[in-house]
Amino acid sequence: MKNENALLPLDAATLKRVALIGPMADQPYEQLGTWIFDGDDSFSQTPLVASKDARPAHIELDHVKVLESTRSYDLSEAETAIEAARNADVTVVFLGEESILSGEAHSRADINLPGAQTELLAQLKATGTKLVTVILAGRPLTLPEIVANSDALLFAWHPGTMTGPALYDLIFGNAAPTARLPVSFPKMVGQIPIYYNHKNSGRPASDNQIMHIDEIQVGAKQTSFGMTAFHLDAGFRPLFPFGFGLSYSQFDYAGLQLDRTELSAGETLGVSVRVTNVGDRPGTETVQLYIRDMAASLTRPIRELKACKRVHLSPGQSETVHFQLTEEDLAFYRRDKTFGAEPGAFKVWVGPNVDAVLVADFVLKDVSN
Repeated sequence: MKNENALLPLDAATLKRVALIGPMADQPYEQLGTWIFDGDDSFSQTPLVASKDARPAHIELDHVKVLESTRSYDLSEAETAIEAARNADVTVVFLGEESILSGEAHSRADINLPGAQTELLAQLKATGTKLVTVILAGRPLTLPEIVANSDALLFAWHPGTMTGPALYDLIFGNAAPTARLPVSFPKMVGQIPIYYNHKNSGRPASDNQIMHIDEIQVGAKQTSFGMTAFHLDAGFRPLFPFGFGLSYSQFDYAGLQLDRTELSAGETLGVSVRVTNVGDRPGTETVQLYIRDMAASLTRPIRELKACKRVHLSPGQSETVHFQLTEEDLAFYRRDKTFGAEPGAFKVWVGPNVDAVLVADFVLKDVSN
């Protein structure tokens, strides 16, 4: 979710000492997540255990749990962790939620990291040592402070028994992240509900129309700022959008093309885009296609994910990715409870997440039912 100055993957050959800090570094049960009534945590390999087993012999590990649980406010061991971080080449911090805090009938009104975890990370940031933050949790969380204080950020959810080896491989480059977010992450809880496929609303916001609370002069007379649907303190965009996710390379999108601009019943619309690996490492990109039905008998979402494809590219390599849309892909349940498409104008976007900017237009001329 963040990788400032390409900190990840870590180069083991250049490291002498690594600090592993935080309450989720060695929690064999908690990494299993919720709904694991028959789960056996004796099979779990934690990040701490995996790091001890897999690290090269020349790397020293310093582990400080600091907080007894993710809900603890006792920072009495924080100074030990800070000293370990000061002496380390890099600090990897394992934060998050215990599994009991999420799942059915386990809601939280405040979805910041619980306990003193945010404060702990801020103290570790002050050491000046590069910070890799790994979050193990069962829900989207509000993470602006965590993002700001992390040089790199991995959101791991509750990955299961092999959490430790999997995260070690990602952090040290034996594998690269390829996952994408299946939900939107809010900046703060007051933005909820926030989801990518919402309706347009009567006054949709745009980036050039919003006013931030810090931009309002003290003593300003009562007026309206754009009369659009945004929050003065959070804007209208999430912290991380649906479909978002970084890898260890970068990708460029260009040349979005449709093989026709009008689609009739029984026909297929071909959509293509050229994707290029512009980074210096091989990588897998998840190419995503979204549509919007511009007018229908029922209001339609502003964007809907209709297809995605993974493409693995070497540095400098390009590939044209092809999609096909049919009438059925444009269908929805109408007011009379029948399922079908309606003639009219559509937009199609292709890109790395829901905020894709490459867009084209087509018209569905007629339908089968």
